[in-house]
Amino acid sequence: MKKVFKNTLFGFIGLSFILSSCGQFKYPVTEIDNKVTVQMDSLNLTIEIIDESIIHVQKSLVGVEPIKHPDYVTVLKPQNVNWKMKKSEEQLSISTEALKLIVNADGTIEYQDAKGQKLVSETNDLTYINQNKKASWKVSQAFVAGDEALYGLGQFQSNILNWRGVSNRLQQYNQEVAIPFLMSTNNYGIYWHNYSVTDFNQAQHEISFDQKEEAFASVEEENLGQDAENVVKHKMKENNDKNIRVTTFIPEKTGEYSFFVESDKSNRMRGEIRVLIDNDTVINYATIWVPTCHSGTKKLQAGKTYKITFQNTGAKKMKGRLFYNEPDFDKTVFSSEEGNVIDYYLIHGENPRKVLAEYHNLTGKSKLFSKKSYGFWQCRERYHNQEELLENARELRKRKIPVDNIVQDWFYWPDGTKGPEWDRSKYPNPKAMADEVHDLNMNLMVSVWPMVNNTPLLEKYDLLQYKLGKGNHNLDFYDEGVRERYYRMLSDSMFHFGVNSIWLDGTEPASKPRNDVQTAIGPFKEVKNAYSLLVSKAMFEGKRKEYPNERIFNLTRSAYPGQQRYGTATWSGDVQSTWEQFAEQIPAGLNFTMAGMPYWSHDIGGFFRDANSINPIYDDQYTNEEFIELLNRWFQFGAFSPIFRIHGYVSETEIWRYGKAFETSARKFIDLRYQLMPYIYSEAWKITKDGHTLMSPLAFYYPNDQKTWNIKDQLCFGENIMVAFVTEYKQRHKNVYLPKGEWFDYWTNKKMQGGQLVRAKADFDETPIFVKAGSILPIGPKVQYATQPTDEPLKLKIYPGKDAQYTLYQDDNTSYEYEKGTFSEVVFEYSETAKTLTVKKGNGDYIDFGKSPMQLQVELVGSKTEEIAFEGQTLQVQL
Repeated sequence: MKKVFKNTLFGFIGLSFILSSCGQFKYPVTEIDNKVTVQMDSLNLTIEIIDESIIHVQKSLVGVEPIKHPDYVTVLKPQNVNWKMKKSEEQLSISTEALKLIVNADGTIEYQDAKGQKLVSETNDLTYINQNKKASWKVSQAFVAGDEALYGLGQFQSNILNWRGVSNRLQQYNQEVAIPFLMSTNNYGIYWHNYSVTDFNQAQHEISFDQKEEAFASVEEENLGQDAENVVKHKMKENNDKNIRVTTFIPEKTGEYSFFVESDKSNRMRGEIRVLIDNDTVINYATIWVPTCHSGTKKLQAGKTYKITFQNTGAKKMKGRLFYNEPDFDKTVFSSEEGNVIDYYLIHGENPRKVLAEYHNLTGKSKLFSKKSYGFWQCRERYHNQEELLENARELRKRKIPVDNIVQDWFYWPDGTKGPEWDRSKYPNPKAMADEVHDLNMNLMVSVWPMVNNTPLLEKYDLLQYKLGKGNHNLDFYDEGVRERYYRMLSDSMFHFGVNSIWLDGTEPASKPRNDVQTAIGPFKEVKNAYSLLVSKAMFEGKRKEYPNERIFNLTRSAYPGQQRYGTATWSGDVQSTWEQFAEQIPAGLNFTMAGMPYWSHDIGGFFRDANSINPIYDDQYTNEEFIELLNRWFQFGAFSPIFRIHGYVSETEIWRYGKAFETSARKFIDLRYQLMPYIYSEAWKITKDGHTLMSPLAFYYPNDQKTWNIKDQLCFGENIMVAFVTEYKQRHKNVYLPKGEWFDYWTNKKMQGGQLVRAKADFDETPIFVKAGSILPIGPKVQYATQPTDEPLKLKIYPGKDAQYTLYQDDNTSYEYEKGTFSEVVFEYSETAKTLTVKKGNGDYIDFGKSPMQLQVELVGSKTEEIAFEGQTLQVQL
């Protein structure tokens, strides 16, 4: 097949600059503060040292004015760091204490760590700046892909975890989130600083469907006799109706191919996307909202003939195109639709945890949510009026189901409008509703959209003329004044009535504006991927100013780098209730957190659930046994997700509505979530303090173990817990990979050796959970809400085999006083040799342990239990 994308290199080859000790350079090198600029024949190369571990690179054409937009993402200014530059005839090297970069005579840059170990290097192949205004892709930068796994890029429903060599398109859409940050197991990350739609590893070859489809109409044609012609015509009509095309493909190389579908030019709500190679499914997208692009991979043999079937049902403006990259596509490439400057940040750390921490230093650290945000969220589409919401809130407490949050979804606004205004015929007193929710020790969240279709409301807040195009109701959040006035409109109708948090729906934005629509900072096509970031910025800055000591939690349907600093969590959109899409949620969430976004959620049970909610697979969600088991397994995954929230379209999602078996299992996992709250809250503190994450792939902690690189159904929950999830109907055992070391089964305390697959029990009400040796888990009592007062002791469960250390974090659970140092840390240290536990004060003096001793029940797994009281003075316990 021929290449469909031509490389437009900007003349690096042959360009050289002669460096010598006497300064006789062919190309001038300028050094100002932390910035080095190399002026080549046709290219300006700028290297900025941000800190010891972060390098900012920009490349622009000589004589071409760079397109500039406000930098909404990075917050770290160049630091006062020690660095040095060396020159030779063929190379320019810049070194800090943490890394070294080498600029070669052809303009490419190589990156090494301080010990000289290679991290990654640029390549001129597929690197370009294209000045043709009609070109589909304007700027591209390629790197050489090494022996590594690559994670991040956001959230995609492709069931792909490791992006190395895989093609993908980074654009915002319901169920898909574009975050152009990539993390490698080789201890580096790349943030691609471009707000437009970006292709990752852009596919270079296209598969043609020029063959006559009659030849593939029916594999049984020869046996049909006189009916053959009619059957073939019927099959052809069916294929045409479903937009099914068939061809053959003979690969030239053996290995894993990356396939990429462009299914349509416009968004659509329905229509299956399938790519089958022989009888194997490579791409399968059958959910309600259909993105325009899809990714998949498959190993093929050179010289073998494969039958390829491409189904693109419902496509409106094009039949669809299928592209691929060959197995030797050993590159990592970012290519953007808009821009005239190559702009990226290279981030290094001694391990993936350090890379993530540096990325948070660059783009902003996450805020700590209120403790109630880490509890259970009761949500459904929807409560139809004030009394219905309150009835269910009361019932949750009556049934003693632990919960911290209840959610009002859309259509609470007056009929015929859309916007943050209460329909008083259905919600006569929003403040009284919020007050009763608070009296039940719950928080209230309400759905609000960045699109407003309510002329009087828009006129009241001077927003009517700030829509993004004719007929589009999304507001121009790139305008600072719009952000301020939108927040005021929302606060007047929500926060002033006692609403605690906002569900920012449709922040992709839904109903895309035209590319040529002008925003406050330029054409929408140049800045479209950053829209959700600006909506989140508006909400955070407005509320932080108005309610300076009230922690902010906003749930969004999209995200962008830097959004983590605006008090947001993101959920995976309107996913469908299928086992396949449930399984896809796990790698989707893991890549989202590896893209630097620590807080993620999903609709437990799926959004589209049964025949009454646009999902014909299940007849009745409340009685169908397979759906209830799917809901149960999804619920178990939700209990170990950063945000724990059930939801469903045209559904009553309260757990008692699905039968006794599910309710019993759900209660077990809700209880487990709350018992782990001391651990979860302490891990959340690490996110804020150290740029950590609560949910990660195994490779985050075990990057050198290649067996972890592609595991898509297990995750690390904080540092010490590993969980595996059942993603098949009626499965009651699960093969689980244990990385090197010793592990304990959480349910039985049985110790196992790592470095192997184990077969774990996975009954209906159980999912495999393992704790690594050398862990201390703080476990609280069963409670009805996260901040419920209790006199029961905190349990410390010590898993022996190695020395262990853990820091328990405590504060007032609701305010920003922790930013001023108003918190307390308690440090637990276990000695494996001495079998002793040391308890001592850490940072902060929020709690006076002398007046309020901490009651502890210490259990050494496999040994004895001791009860002690910590009064602020260091103490040691013999176990």
